[in-house]
Amino acid sequence: MTPEKEKHSLRQLTSHDSHRDSGSLTEVGSGTGMEARKRENQLLANPLMNKSESELCRGVDEFVERTGMTDIRELLYRAALVAQDRHNFERLHQLSEEEKVFLREEKTHKWRQTKTLYWQIFMCSMGAVVQGMVRIGAKTRHDTILVGLVNAAPYLCSAVFSCWLTYPLSKYLGRRGAIFWSTLCAGLGCIWGAVTNTWWHLFISRLFLGLGIGPKSATVPILAAEISPAAIRGSLEMQWQTWTAFGIMLGTVSSLIFQNVPDKPGITGLNWRLMLGSACLPAIIVCSQVYLTPESPRWLIGKGRYKQAFESLQKLRRSDIQAAVDFYYTAKCIEMEEEIRSHHKRSRFVELFTVPRNRRAARAAAVVMFMQQFCGINVRQRLAARSS
Repeated sequence: MTPEKEKHSLRQLTSHDSHRDSGSLTEVGSGTGMEARKRENQLLANPLMNKSESELCRGVDEFVERTGMTDIRELLYRAALVAQDRHNFERLHQLSEEEKVFLREEKTHKWRQTKTLYWQIFMCSMGAVVQGMVRIGAKTRHDTILVGLVNAAPYLCSAVFSCWLTYPLSKYLGRRGAIFWSTLCAGLGCIWGAVTNTWWHLFISRLFLGLGIGPKSATVPILAAEISPAAIRGSLEMQWQTWTAFGIMLGTVSSLIFQNVPDKPGITGLNWRLMLGSACLPAIIVCSQVYLTPESPRWLIGKGRYKQAFESLQKLRRSDIQAAVDFYYTAKCIEMEEEIRSHHKRSRFVELFTVPRNRRAARAAAVVMFMQQFCGINVRQRLAARSS
């Protein structure tokens, strides 16, 4: 089929009437509670399921007219067909062979990605290194309780206050903005701690450092997940934990390097000051690079900045068809989430406990995180690093 005939046939589909999809938005709130939740889960998993080809094309037309993305209308037609069932794209005659090659390689060569994607993951990893390095506290001559209090200060601040800043920072500043300001606080907190002279001053500086730990520890994995292709999303998102452990190792290495540094005239405790201050180096890398990488496409779509979202995906994907598929699918998922939320009319915090799927996820996450800390994995990591 020639491009002209393909374009004509696609547009003809939009003029044909078809039956209303049984999983349409208007039926989300109908039926029993269990049936409604089942439909919600299905639609959240893929809002394009069970739609005919003509319905998909009409949906694209409505989308491009509303968003002003008319210049990629034909590309979005093909993207919608792929997004409906990404595993069976081979049957779509509307795709060119070149487009099929890129989609095929998502399975056969899933690690063949753009340099921009890997650079952004590396930048996120440096944020995890900051997280790991600040775990290594300086030795003091005070009693054990004060040592523990000072070392735990960043996480005390994070649990009580700064973790709750994640949503507003991410919502209003974007993923990059939240990472920049949280990493900046962490870096400045390291430098502040290196120039203190009393335990309580060091305690306050590490509380300030905790302002950055909370939002950063949540936002970095979110950004990594939102920019990663589905086939390798789990592996790239887990780089956070890998590089956090790497940061713990670097913190121990810096302690070993600086432990025998002698004091200089007018400077007492130069060795531990250098230990604490060295953790600011990866923070400097992150702050200097974060705005040179693409913003999260999902966040941009949520803000109505569709053109910028597509341009961001073009930098993160190897082909326009891959960028268009992820762009359109993400946009429809966000629309579905907003539509379902409008039916419930409850706050997100309340839905964390009242919606069964959210409640189960929150319970599982809480148990896993509690057991991770309760089993002493971080203590063992530090003891192993120190014994080496």
